[in-house]
Amino acid sequence: MDPACEASDLLVDFMNTRPIDGARDTLHDWLARRAGEPIDRADAAAGEEFRAHLLVLLDASSSTVAATSYLNRMAARYPLVTVISEEGGRLRPAQGGVFGVFGALLAAITDLTYRGAWARVKVCQNLGCHRAFFDKTRNMSGLYCGPACSAQASTRAYRNRQKVA
Repeated sequence: MDPACEASDLLVDFMNTRPIDGARDTLHDWLARRAGEPIDRADAAAGEEFRAHLLVLLDASSSTVAATSYLNRMAARYPLVTVISEEGGRLRPAQGGVFGVFGALLAAITDLTYRGAWARVKVCQNLGCHRAFFDKTRNMSGLYCGPACSAQASTRAYRNRQKVA
């Protein structure tokens, strides 16, 4: 699998643990599965805080200064190591468990940034959705996570124009 896909899939999966459209928050289960061990409330709370700051950075509809500062503190707390193989070097978490999961998320951000693909990880602009997605459009103009959200937004815009007319 393409390492860029692995990195974006990890981030998108993490972000989409948020409760959307009445679904339950699946962060606790996701963290436990990725960590390979049970997690406690403090771990889940740290994951929620990480996810909230990452959402601010991806959405970029408000100031990202606090989110960037928080993620830099996380990067200092969960160090990465370079692992060399025949294919080249890759960043990996220096720790295991939940700390390793947070490190893997930070490594994914670094990898996507290095590959010039970080700007392609976005949040759906359809009202009420806000799911994370990887923008595969050639010119990085994607606004919606899929055709259903695109159609809903287009219909909403059409109806709003009809009301004004």
